[in-house]
Amino acid sequence: MGRAPRGGWAALAATLLAMAALATVTATAAAPAGASGTKAPTAAPKLTQLGHATFWECPAKTTELLVAVNTLTLHPGATLTISFTVRNGGAAACSYTAPYAGLAPGPTATTLQAGPCGSVGFEIYGPHHANVWPGVQVVNCPAHGFAQLPANGTVSGSGSWNQTKPNSTARVPVGNYTLIVENRHFSFPLHVLAH
Repeated sequence: MGRAPRGGWAALAATLLAMAALATVTATAAAPAGASGTKAPTAAPKLTQLGHATFWECPAKTTELLVAVNTLTLHPGATLTISFTVRNGGAAACSYTAPYAGLAPGPTATTLQAGPCGSVGFEIYGPHHANVWPGVQVVNCPAHGFAQLPANGTVSGSGSWNQTKPNSTARVPVGNYTLIVENRHFSFPLHVLAH
Protein backbone atom coordinates (compact mmCIF):
# COMPACT_ATOMS: atom_id res chain seq x y z
CA MET A 1 0.00 0.00 0.00
CA GLY A 2 1.00 3.31 -0.97
CA ARG A 3 3.97 4.00 -3.18
CA ALA A 4 6.25 1.11 -4.14
CA PRO A 5 10.02 1.61 -4.25
CA ARG A 6 11.70 1.62 -7.66
CA GLY A 7 11.82 -1.94 -8.84
CA GLY A 8 8.97 -2.82 -6.51
CA TRP A 9 6.55 -3.30 -9.40
CA ALA A 10 8.94 -5.66 -11.18
CA ALA A 11 9.67 -7.55 -7.95
CA LEU A 12 5.96 -7.96 -7.22
CA ALA A 13 5.24 -9.14 -10.76
CA ALA A 14 8.16 -11.61 -10.60
CA THR A 15 6.92 -12.98 -7.26
CA LEU A 16 3.37 -13.44 -8.55
CA LEU A 17 4.62 -15.10 -11.74
CA ALA A 18 6.85 -17.43 -9.70
CA MET A 19 3.82 -18.38 -7.55
CA ALA A 20 1.82 -19.10 -10.71
CA ALA A 21 4.65 -21.20 -12.17
CA LEU A 22 4.94 -23.18 -8.92
CA ALA A 23 1.19 -23.81 -8.91
CA THR A 24 1.35 -24.94 -12.55
CA VAL A 25 4.25 -27.34 -11.84
CA THR A 26 2.45 -28.71 -8.77
CA ALA A 27 -0.78 -29.23 -10.73
CA THR A 28 1.09 -30.92 -13.58
CA ALA A 29 2.98 -33.23 -11.21
CA ALA A 30 -0.25 -34.19 -9.43
CA ALA A 31 -2.17 -34.85 -12.66
CA PRO A 32 -2.89 -38.52 -13.38
CA ALA A 33 -1.16 -40.12 -16.34
CA GLY A 34 -3.16 -40.99 -19.46
CA ALA A 35 -3.97 -44.54 -20.60
CA SER A 36 -0.59 -44.90 -22.30
CA GLY A 37 1.27 -43.68 -19.23
CA THR A 38 2.00 -40.27 -20.72
CA LYS A 39 -0.01 -37.11 -20.74
CA ALA A 40 0.13 -34.61 -23.54
CA PRO A 41 1.21 -31.22 -22.25
CA THR A 42 -1.61 -28.71 -22.02
CA ALA A 43 -1.50 -25.05 -21.19
CA ALA A 44 -2.67 -24.57 -17.64
CA PRO A 45 -4.87 -21.56 -16.91
CA LYS A 46 -2.86 -18.71 -15.44
CA LEU A 47 -3.13 -17.60 -11.84
CA THR A 48 -1.98 -14.07 -12.74
CA GLN A 49 -2.99 -11.61 -15.43
CA LEU A 50 -1.49 -8.23 -16.30
CA GLY A 51 -3.16 -5.64 -18.48
CA HIS A 52 -4.29 -2.06 -18.91
CA ALA A 53 -7.58 -1.03 -17.30
CA THR A 54 -9.33 2.09 -16.09
CA PHE A 55 -8.95 2.52 -12.33
CA TRP A 56 -11.51 5.14 -11.28
CA GLU A 57 -10.08 8.38 -12.72
CA CYS A 58 -6.81 6.75 -13.80
CA PRO A 59 -7.06 6.11 -17.57
CA ALA A 60 -6.52 2.66 -19.07
CA LYS A 61 -3.85 3.99 -21.44
CA THR A 62 -1.42 4.64 -18.57
CA THR A 63 -2.77 2.34 -15.85
CA GLU A 64 -1.61 -1.25 -15.42
CA LEU A 65 -3.49 -3.74 -13.27
CA LEU A 66 -1.91 -6.98 -12.07
CA VAL A 67 -4.49 -9.50 -10.79
CA ALA A 68 -3.60 -12.80 -9.08
CA VAL A 69 -5.65 -15.60 -7.55
CA ASN A 70 -4.45 -18.25 -5.11
CA THR A 71 -6.23 -21.14 -6.87
CA LEU A 72 -8.60 -22.03 -9.69
CA THR A 73 -9.88 -25.19 -7.97
CA LEU A 74 -12.02 -24.81 -4.86
CA HIS A 75 -12.55 -27.76 -2.54
CA PRO A 76 -15.10 -27.54 0.32
CA GLY A 77 -13.96 -25.01 2.90
CA ALA A 78 -11.40 -23.37 0.57
CA THR A 79 -11.38 -19.62 0.06
CA LEU A 80 -10.58 -17.89 -3.21
CA THR A 81 -8.26 -14.92 -2.66
CA ILE A 82 -8.00 -12.21 -5.29
CA SER A 83 -4.99 -9.89 -5.02
CA PHE A 84 -4.38 -6.82 -7.15
CA THR A 85 -1.76 -4.16 -7.72
CA VAL A 86 -2.43 -1.01 -9.73
CA ARG A 87 0.40 1.06 -11.22
CA ASN A 88 0.03 4.59 -12.56
CA GLY A 89 2.42 4.78 -15.52
CA GLY A 90 1.30 8.29 -16.35
CA ALA A 91 3.23 11.52 -15.86
CA ALA A 92 0.63 12.94 -13.44
CA ALA A 93 -1.22 11.73 -10.37
CA CYS A 94 -4.75 10.40 -10.78
CA SER A 95 -7.61 9.80 -8.32
CA TYR A 96 -9.22 6.58 -7.12
CA THR A 97 -11.59 5.71 -4.30
CA ALA A 98 -10.31 4.46 -0.97
CA PRO A 99 -11.86 3.98 2.47
CA TYR A 100 -11.70 6.79 5.01
CA ALA A 101 -9.17 6.25 7.78
CA GLY A 102 -11.60 7.06 10.58
CA LEU A 103 -9.06 8.88 12.74
CA ALA A 104 -7.37 11.01 10.10
CA PRO A 105 -9.32 13.30 7.79
CA GLY A 106 -9.61 12.22 4.18
CA PRO A 107 -9.27 8.86 2.46
CA THR A 108 -6.34 6.54 2.93
CA ALA A 109 -4.89 3.88 0.64
CA THR A 110 -3.51 1.54 3.31
CA THR A 111 -6.20 -1.16 3.15
CA LEU A 112 -7.66 -1.42 -0.33
CA GLN A 113 -10.18 -4.17 -0.95
CA ALA A 114 -11.68 -5.97 -3.91
CA GLY A 115 -15.42 -6.62 -3.93
CA PRO A 116 -18.73 -4.77 -3.81
CA CYS A 117 -17.32 -1.98 -1.61
CA GLY A 118 -13.76 -2.19 -2.84
CA SER A 119 -11.52 -0.10 -5.01
CA VAL A 120 -11.53 -2.99 -7.52
CA GLY A 121 -14.72 -4.91 -8.27
CA PHE A 122 -15.11 -8.61 -8.94
CA GLU A 123 -18.00 -10.97 -9.61
CA ILE A 124 -18.49 -14.74 -9.82
CA TYR A 125 -20.62 -16.10 -12.66
CA GLY A 126 -22.06 -19.61 -12.84
CA PRO A 127 -23.93 -21.64 -15.45
CA HIS A 128 -26.01 -19.64 -17.95
CA HIS A 129 -24.03 -16.47 -17.02
CA ALA A 130 -25.88 -16.16 -13.70
CA ASN A 131 -24.21 -13.82 -11.21
CA VAL A 132 -23.77 -15.99 -8.11
CA TRP A 133 -21.67 -13.47 -6.14
CA PRO A 134 -22.21 -10.76 -5.05
CA GLY A 135 -25.57 -11.28 -6.75
CA VAL A 136 -28.53 -9.16 -5.79
CA GLN A 137 -28.02 -8.13 -2.21
CA VAL A 138 -28.09 -5.07 -0.03
CA VAL A 139 -24.55 -3.89 0.67
CA ASN A 140 -23.74 -1.30 3.33
CA CYS A 141 -20.37 0.12 2.32
CA PRO A 142 -18.12 2.19 4.61
CA ALA A 143 -17.42 5.80 3.71
CA HIS A 144 -15.08 6.26 0.75
CA GLY A 145 -13.35 9.27 -0.73
CA PHE A 146 -10.82 10.04 -3.43
CA ALA A 147 -7.12 9.35 -2.89
CA GLN A 148 -4.22 10.24 -5.16
CA LEU A 149 -2.14 7.66 -7.01
CA PRO A 150 1.10 9.48 -7.87
CA ALA A 151 2.93 9.09 -11.16
CA ASN A 152 4.78 5.74 -11.12
CA GLY A 153 3.05 4.93 -7.83
CA THR A 154 1.33 1.66 -6.98
CA VAL A 155 -1.45 0.57 -4.65
CA SER A 156 -2.41 -2.98 -3.74
CA GLY A 157 -5.25 -4.82 -2.09
CA SER A 158 -7.18 -8.05 -1.96
CA GLY A 159 -10.58 -9.63 -1.61
CA SER A 160 -11.97 -13.12 -1.10
CA TRP A 161 -14.89 -15.44 -1.78
CA ASN A 162 -15.69 -18.41 0.43
CA GLN A 163 -17.94 -20.16 -2.13
CA THR A 164 -21.16 -18.99 -0.47
CA LYS A 165 -24.27 -17.59 -2.06
CA PRO A 166 -25.17 -13.94 -1.34
CA ASN A 167 -26.71 -13.35 2.11
CA SER A 168 -26.28 -17.04 2.92
CA THR A 169 -23.96 -19.54 4.50
CA ALA A 170 -24.91 -22.14 1.86
CA ARG A 171 -22.20 -23.18 -0.56
CA VAL A 172 -22.77 -22.74 -4.30
CA PRO A 173 -23.35 -26.00 -6.24
CA VAL A 174 -20.43 -28.01 -7.58
CA GLY A 175 -19.53 -26.92 -11.11
CA ASN A 176 -17.67 -24.48 -13.31
CA TYR A 177 -17.67 -20.76 -12.57
CA THR A 178 -15.92 -17.66 -13.90
CA LEU A 179 -14.27 -14.94 -11.85
CA ILE A 180 -14.61 -11.55 -13.56
CA VAL A 181 -12.41 -8.70 -12.29
CA GLU A 182 -12.82 -5.02 -13.13
CA ASN A 183 -15.84 -5.10 -15.37
CA ARG A 184 -14.74 -8.00 -17.60
CA HIS A 185 -11.15 -6.86 -18.18
CA PHE A 186 -9.83 -10.02 -16.50
CA SER A 187 -11.42 -13.45 -16.19
CA PHE A 188 -10.37 -16.70 -14.51
CA PRO A 189 -12.04 -20.15 -14.86
CA LEU A 190 -12.98 -21.62 -11.47
CA HIS A 191 -13.94 -25.18 -10.58
CA VAL A 192 -15.94 -25.86 -7.40
CA LEU A 193 -15.44 -29.49 -6.43
CA ALA A 194 -17.42 -31.88 -4.20
CA HIS A 195 -14.39 -32.98 -2.19
